[in-house]
Amino acid sequence: MSTELLSLAKYLAASRSEFELSELNQYLSKKYSEKELYELLKPHFYDLDLFCESNKCTKLVKHALQVDEAVIGQLEAQLKNPALTPRIEKLIGSYIERKCGRNWYTGGTGQLIRENIVKQKEEYWKGKAQYPRIRMISYLLYHFPVYFCQFQYLLLDLLKVGLLTNKMSILDVGSGPGTITLSTLDFLKKLQDVYSSRKIDEKLNIIIDSIEPVKENIDCYIELTSDYLGGVLPGNTMINLNKPVHMSVEKAKLSKGFDLLVFSNILAEMKAPPQHRADAIEKLAAGKNPAVIIIEPADLVNSKALRISQSALIRKGFTVYSPCTSIWGIMCDCRDCWSFREAGHIRVPGFMRTIAGTDVPYRYINTDMKFSYVVLRKDGLTEQKYQAKGKFIRLSNLKKHIKKRINVVASVMSGNLGDEKNFVFKLCDSTSSIPVYAVLPYYHMTEKNRQLFDAAYGNIIEIFGSLVRENAELSSFNLLITRNTSINLVHI
Repeated sequence: MSTELLSLAKYLAASRSEFELSELNQYLSKKYSEKELYELLKPHFYDLDLFCESNKCTKLVKHALQVDEAVIGQLEAQLKNPALTPRIEKLIGSYIERKCGRNWYTGGTGQLIRENIVKQKEEYWKGKAQYPRIRMISYLLYHFPVYFCQFQYLLLDLLKVGLLTNKMSILDVGSGPGTITLSTLDFLKKLQDVYSSRKIDEKLNIIIDSIEPVKENIDCYIELTSDYLGGVLPGNTMINLNKPVHMSVEKAKLSKGFDLLVFSNILAEMKAPPQHRADAIEKLAAGKNPAVIIIEPADLVNSKALRISQSALIRKGFTVYSPCTSIWGIMCDCRDCWSFREAGHIRVPGFMRTIAGTDVPYRYINTDMKFSYVVLRKDGLTEQKYQAKGKFIRLSNLKKHIKKRINVVASVMSGNLGDEKNFVFKLCDSTSSIPVYAVLPYYHMTEKNRQLFDAAYGNIIEIFGSLVRENAELSSFNLLITRNTSINLVHI
């Protein structure tokens, strides 16, 4: 493309709120068709702050995506029964069939895939996941659906609080076959469909970069994302996917900054110990003021390792936006924290049901969305602005109050870990290095304390009149919630 064309486009973009691409021919020494102008300038629309469709270009002013109760309600309804959309399910199914043949689930191929699913699970929990060609198929069959669905819950969280914008650059770190990228594209389509139904005009210009160390993963990423974008994108949406950078996460260094960086199930694959993984994250998050999302499995080893990396990032100047809250103005070191979010179960996609058609199908069915995560910022911004006052006891001081009734304020950091007779929830106020749990026997449940069940993961509750008990066997404290205990869900 000529310097003359780009310079003219920059001038019009800076001086007009909108213009037609054909206008450029009035000032160019060489004339172009509208289609040629569009294709030549397409890679530059993002940097020019433009949204362009066929011939007309509109100036984009960056702002948080529009939301109201109706928009959020419609999206929540779509995610209430999580499942791969038909388009994505067909995309994955077709890819597997192209790579392994029409009858991929039978004979030696089917047996090999099932063996690899089991091996992959064993290796992943040990932090040694590898993806040779057949492992990619196993990953798509077993892990992809859950990771795809659960990330859309986090995107909805970001949308609600204004961290998703109409002009946004995203980095998918350790992209694998494109799980996070495809989940993002699908979420944006859902959002634009909701906007369209409510006659909301919101133009999007999104650019997505990625880093991936395994060549087979990159080939799969390119194929799947190209097939997705080859379909009809919703109106008012421009997506530019750059070719993945073929490099290890630790060695990768990109010159530009990003609005959102996503590290999904990649930290455990790094060779460095958890406290040093923060170095790679810090390097990639340089510039701008990005939101950084780190997601890891909910098992004990990987969940605790994530919190160690989180502590290291805090020492490097990052702030935890969510789910943890600095209730007392300090942040714990998270070194022994096992905390994860439960988001329910996904509907079993057809291809997963097909590979599981054996005498032991449970070994090949994966529907449980449990994951540990953190959202980090550099500007000190946090989701919860709550600050505790003197009428509450810090959880770090529970040792002094054993067998006493006290008032505490804390975040709820788990779903029910107990059973139907004794409800157990992990609590945290960022002061205690010893695990603390709220324990509510079902026969003590009253209208005054049932707000414990209304608290979502990361929400803050005030508890009045809980009885402190020490569980020496498990090295933890229990706050017994009785019929005389009152609980308030904090709304900020």
